[in-house]
Amino acid sequence: MKFRHTLRFSLLIVAFGMISATMSAQELSIQQQEQIPEKLLSTPRRAVHTFLHWQQEGHERFDLVVKTMTLAGNASREKRIELARNLRAVLDARGLVVNYDAIPNNPNYVDSLSGMHQYILFPGIPEIYLTREENRWVFAASSIDEIPELYRETFSPFVVLVVDQLPNVLHQKWMGLKYWQYIAVFIWLLLGLLLRKLFEYLLNTYARRLINRTSTQWDDQLIGEIEKPVSFLFLMIFYLATYTNLMLTVTVNYYLSNTLEVAVSASFVWLFYNLINVLSAYLAQVTTKTESKLDDQLVPLLRKTLKIFVVVIGVIFVLQNHGINVTSLLAGLGLGGLAFALAARDSLANFFGSLTIFMDKPFQVGDYIKTSNVEGVVEEVGFRSTRVRTLYSSLISVPNSSLANSEIDNLGLREYRRLKMTLNLTYDTTPHQMEAFVEGIKAIIKGHPHIRQDFYEVSFHEYGSHSLDVLVYLFFKVPDWSQELQHRHNLLLE
Repeated sequence: MKFRHTLRFSLLIVAFGMISATMSAQELSIQQQEQIPEKLLSTPRRAVHTFLHWQQEGHERFDLVVKTMTLAGNASREKRIELARNLRAVLDARGLVVNYDAIPNNPNYVDSLSGMHQYILFPGIPEIYLTREENRWVFAASSIDEIPELYRETFSPFVVLVVDQLPNVLHQKWMGLKYWQYIAVFIWLLLGLLLRKLFEYLLNTYARRLINRTSTQWDDQLIGEIEKPVSFLFLMIFYLATYTNLMLTVTVNYYLSNTLEVAVSASFVWLFYNLINVLSAYLAQVTTKTESKLDDQLVPLLRKTLKIFVVVIGVIFVLQNHGINVTSLLAGLGLGGLAFALAARDSLANFFGSLTIFMDKPFQVGDYIKTSNVEGVVEEVGFRSTRVRTLYSSLISVPNSSLANSEIDNLGLREYRRLKMTLNLTYDTTPHQMEAFVEGIKAIIKGHPHIRQDFYEVSFHEYGSHSLDVLVYLFFKVPDWSQELQHRHNLLLE
């Protein structure tokens, strides 16, 4: 009996010890769970990591996620979970990739602008920020209040309603995307192209009706130049405004949003690039009414300069909008300026040659010039070369450095155009006939209004081997070669 009592007493002690150990473990677990949020929310970086990490597929712990939204007032746990999911959906849809290394890991972090314990998660949405409360970093109450509005701005209510009504089979994934997303991407692309075609149709139909009522020609060219860049800009803006409704992954949306933003900027560059053609055509039309040829020569140069300016400014704008420090980039490029100058010395020589041509004005557009290597009519003077149309209608590009250092015979600046010819008379011509012949030619010259009257020569010049040679030497007062040929033709007929 004594042994039985002893055994019972021992069993009671063991059972009591096990119960005590279980209660201690439960109390320890509760204490650890209470300490976990304190550690996970101790800094802005930890708070953001807690918010995003415990919403990842396979790691869902919304009991930890809702701790980051303790300032949501009296909202229920389910409401906080919904707000957390909506905020993460907004960040993912806008392609806002979190760089944890850029988030401060200091429990006492102070914003340099406000001077308060606040941290703005993304500059693009400053209304979403974290604040410190009771040694915890959580989303501010005002930020939580903004989540529903941000969600409505990011996703179309119609798209959200349709997605919620889709059958479960379309929510299954294949290669990282849900089946309905493949269908949505196809519809999205097709709809954008259809809207672009509709936009082009309306532009051609109604805009051309208006310009057909005008008598000017430059507005016709305006429509032709802006049609493609404006329709492409319309397409890219549509895609940029609606891509968030595809609900793709944050990485895909990051690259997609950057690509679309670059495409929009490129569309504007394309548009202004083509508008320069319209401006230059208008200026060319204006300069044809002036007597000076200098403005005709400056129009092509102005067109090229403006195009280069538009491209450079467009590239700088794109780089600046994507977080690249253009100032430091240009400073870095300056280090290689000497090497670039040495490599491009020929281009620089041509550039300074063009400046020499513009300042000295040895010729202008439309002048007929002759050098040791080329002869023809000047069509265009650019930064690098001058284009000359030869008599056999070919186009020769002559480097400006070569022209600036060569002798240029500008036949286009001639005030008079010389005619020198020898007329052959037979040896049976009498002196009386010779005198009558010479005087007859002089009378023809005196009666011609486009021949210089103060200087010409008509005389019996020499005895040729088979004829008596009469020299005719005179100058036509005409502006170009075509009129010279016409008046020579008339003179010879007379």
